[in-house]
Amino acid sequence: MLLTDRQTHTQTDRQTNSVLLVEASTSSCPVLECWFVQEKAGRGGGLTGATTQEKSLLHIQTDSHDAASQKTPTDINPERVYFVTDPAATLCHHSLNPPRGSVKKPQCEINPFLPQPSSLTWVASLTDSALSPIYLDAEWFSSAFQGLNEQLGISTITRAPTGSKEHNVILSVTSKTLSVKSRLGEPVLLDCGFWADPSSPLSGSGFAVEWRYQFRGNGRVVVAYDGKRDRLADTQEEGAMLDFDGLHKKGNASLILQEAKVRHSGTYICSVYLPYLLAQV
Repeated sequence: MLLTDRQTHTQTDRQTNSVLLVEASTSSCPVLECWFVQEKAGRGGGLTGATTQEKSLLHIQTDSHDAASQKTPTDINPERVYFVTDPAATLCHHSLNPPRGSVKKPQCEINPFLPQPSSLTWVASLTDSALSPIYLDAEWFSSAFQGLNEQLGISTITRAPTGSKEHNVILSVTSKTLSVKSRLGEPVLLDCGFWADPSSPLSGSGFAVEWRYQFRGNGRVVVAYDGKRDRLADTQEEGAMLDFDGLHKKGNASLILQEAKVRHSGTYICSVYLPYLLAQV
């Protein structure tokens, strides 16, 4: 489920400013209440198409946890309490950590994730080997977060050894421009940044980025880039640009539209690929 939309409205409102990358917060990391959503299994073991959701809890920290020292709330199934290590501190952003007693809460959803290769032309080079690494034999989650007042959208892919509740963030994708307004003819920046765990064997095998536009059921690829081969897909839309230097050095995958036009109004999705992994905001 995509919790963070990015929209560009062509009207005479003043353009909002955007920050390129999420900075690590110095505040304490949150304990997040989430919904764990998965497809319901049928009698024969197959998936029925229906979904179930359970209340879940994520203990966030920037270094390894001691799970045994954490208390399990009585109203949550202990099987749905997880301990997430995020060295980049992306999940420690203040918008995910409201003051105690606050009525408003950040949004959070967790889904089981199955690593798999992509057949997209600009992604296929990441998994050109016929063998899947043993590293993939683990428990994987895809999680989506939205901070208070739409300050921040985050998507993460986390990994835990099979049977463990201690997850590590392997890939995170963020955006601080969940909603953007721009005047016709002005340049527009749609923020997207990503971080990959340098200790993961998947992070050294290249990446790919895709920006896709959607509006009223129709969609198109705006720009797609194979970072491993340093190649742009032929589908690049005129007037759409990426900062390739910032992309490789800082994980800055932001999209620049040189001139806002009526046809740009709609939803934009930033997708970042590592070998077998995908996260998007």
